[in-house]
Amino acid sequence: MRVLGMKVRDSRKKQRLSQKALAEGICTQATISKIENKNRCESLDVFSSVCSKLGLIVSDCLEKSNEQELEKILDDVESLCEQMEHRQAYQLLKKSDINSDLISDDLKIKYLYYKGSTCLLTEFNYKQAMIYLNQGIKIIKKPTIYNLLSMNAIGISYHLQGKMNQAREYHEKAYEMIGQLFVDKLPRVACRLFYNLAKFYSECRDYERSIQLCNQGIELSKELNFTFNVDVLLYEKAYNEYHLNGTIEGYKIAYYFTDFMNHKVLMEIIKKNMKEYNIQL
Repeated sequence: MRVLGMKVRDSRKKQRLSQKALAEGICTQATISKIENKNRCESLDVFSSVCSKLGLIVSDCLEKSNEQELEKILDDVESLCEQMEHRQAYQLLKKSDINSDLISDDLKIKYLYYKGSTCLLTEFNYKQAMIYLNQGIKIIKKPTIYNLLSMNAIGISYHLQGKMNQAREYHEKAYEMIGQLFVDKLPRVACRLFYNLAKFYSECRDYERSIQLCNQGIELSKELNFTFNVDVLLYEKAYNEYHLNGTIEGYKIAYYFTDFMNHKVLMEIIKKNMKEYNIQL
């Protein structure tokens, strides 16, 4: 396996240990030399013992694979997208040198979804975004959450271009496929799908359906014990309740929850709405 030999060597030298002293009771001196100079160790048990002797964490001393590196980047991208910081997420993906040919199909779909959706929401480059998103949905034929999110993002692209019939087709298709994912529960990122769908139907002035979708997303968050996307779902629900029947209580709930979550971008939107609709806390 590939290891970070320089990290081992630096730690050994700081502790004033010779290669022979480090190897004692664990392996041969030649093994330590191979670790430090060739970044290779054939036994995880041996490498774990070497790291333990130096007080190092094994995972910190393993060379990260292409997939591990991409997973870390996508975790950061996902967090930025949760905060509506799509431009930062887009820039992070742009500067990341990732060979997508060397990763699993599931991770590739996720990567292409974020490449496409952030390109769409920051550059409004519909053509390039559609290339990424269509590539993703063709990789695996069975439904996956990022397949559905990609279909949903294609719907958003058509919506932004004013092509409402095509937008509705992709949104409906994504919603119908939700039930095919898991029998018992959906992954937390499905909350974003419920939010995106709710936002679409809200703009179509189908406020009741939008509220229903918000409630589904909120219930999923409760079930999974996550606050993921609850702030935007509460806001979207409040917006639709106000436009459906003039109810304002939802805005107060959304305000306090968003303040607690420190979601600054969303808070500015809520404050603007409340001022426009003359809603007092």
